[in-house]
Amino acid sequence: MKAFSVWLPGEGAPEKRKKDGLPVLVQQTFRWNVLFLGGIALMWSGAWIVGSLFLSASVILTALLGKLWIVPALMLSARLALAAFSPELMEWELRLKGYREAGTVVGPDQATALLRYMDRAVGQTALPPVADDRIPDPFATAFARRG
Repeated sequence: MKAFSVWLPGEGAPEKRKKDGLPVLVQQTFRWNVLFLGGIALMWSGAWIVGSLFLSASVILTALLGKLWIVPALMLSARLALAAFSPELMEWELRLKGYREAGTVVGPDQATALLRYMDRAVGQTALPPVADDRIPDPFATAFARRG
């Protein structure tokens, strides 16, 4: 199972997202593509500000310290940190774009997690409990208590 943080468009969000109404899901995991591709992978996933800042910092660092032996070690450690903290950086960029956090949801993939969030957000009608001597459905009783 994968954990996703849910972000809804707020007042400052783009009009396209407000009309769409769908939340943005950010997977909470170590991003291997960011480790190997750096800022390009962040820009590819929608974090333009963080990705371009990392790319410009790496170009400047390489230009200033190009011949030193410590540059590869600095780049590797910077990419490790970027890959480990990329979900938080993507959430920071969503906050800058006017989104607000709406909680977390768990699912095997992004589509299922979005479906689970939408189910929880909209709510479900409770099923009536069984009236005869059969074993009651635990899901029906749980939904009846919740509703």
